[in-house]
Amino acid sequence: MKSISLVGKSARIFGFYAGLCLASNLAMASQTLSGAMIKAEIQSSLASLGIAADPAINQDRQFLPCAAGLTIEPMFGSYKTVRVSCSDPDGFSIAVRTQIQTDSPVSILGDNAADALQPSNEVAKIVKLSRSLRRGEVITNDDLVLVASPDHRLVGYFEKLDDVIGRKTNRSLSVNQAVRNRHLEMDWLVQKDQTVTIETQIGGVTVAGSGLALDNAQMGDLLKVLNQSSKVIVEGRVVSEKKVKIITK
Repeated sequence: MKSISLVGKSARIFGFYAGLCLASNLAMASQTLSGAMIKAEIQSSLASLGIAADPAINQDRQFLPCAAGLTIEPMFGSYKTVRVSCSDPDGFSIAVRTQIQTDSPVSILGDNAADALQPSNEVAKIVKLSRSLRRGEVITNDDLVLVASPDHRLVGYFEKLDDVIGRKTNRSLSVNQAVRNRHLEMDWLVQKDQTVTIETQIGGVTVAGSGLALDNAQMGDLLKVLNQSSKVIVEGRVVSEKKVKIITK
């Protein structure tokens, strides 16, 4: 009888502790905010605007709970990318590409807003980050967005995603930050004393010639080149491997 009593008592104790463990696990789960929950919040927010989307976020990723409630707002003048933030003291802010469905009836607050923000004489876009990156990370297509820029003569920035994809960061970078040459590990497209093609725009005609690079340069850098025909030193911008576009006054 004592044996039966002890077994029954042990079972009750085991059940008690198992219940505590289960309660503890549930409590811990309630203290986190998952990527799946954030995705659902984004979809719900966009649905109220008539936008169907499939936000690109790791659904298993865990965040601290947000007592203040999540704020979801468009980035770069469009709902193609949204900023999800929490204003708690230990809150967070992330950028999420929404992957809006092509047949979605995007409201005037969506893509049309981006068009309205662009000046009519817009001729260029620059590459910015859609999420924060740590030093040494390899940049992927999902990390980048193209944003309209009113100044088409910006130096040191990138205008094509392909010029940045696959490169490594040499420092930590923030979401919405424009990517510049100095943010990335060296990737010389032109090396000193190398023969390069120099292009000059004269009216509507592009004239190509040969030059000698006087320094190393990355994509978008300004570079002095010795024109091998005229023997005059000119300055241009590196636009691709071994190619420099001369800046005309």
